[in-house]
Amino acid sequence: MDWVIAAGAFCLGMLIGAMVGWYFSEAQKTTALVLTVSISAAVGSSVLAMFSFLAGGGKPTHEYWFYPIGLLVGFGIVIGLEMYYFTYYGERRSR
Repeated sequence: MDWVIAAGAFCLGMLIGAMVGWYFSEAQKTTALVLTVSISAAVGSSVLAMFSFLAGGGKPTHEYWFYPIGLLVGFGIVIGLEMYYFTYYGERRSR
């Protein structure tokens, strides 16, 4: 296992997951656009596989499974922070 690829896939997943989590928490209601953005971020690992193929790496390796794990972690962290610091209506909680 190449840990550089695994770490890169995980960090990219965390970044995209955090952005989707922030966008999801800022949306007032779930619309088709919100779902489209979320689904497109989830299938973003195909871009990693395409880069590997273009670089001459052959078939995608198992390290790309760290991308959806990073998506879940990034999404969970942002949603957790939003719930801790803000109310449902976007107002800061008093601590």
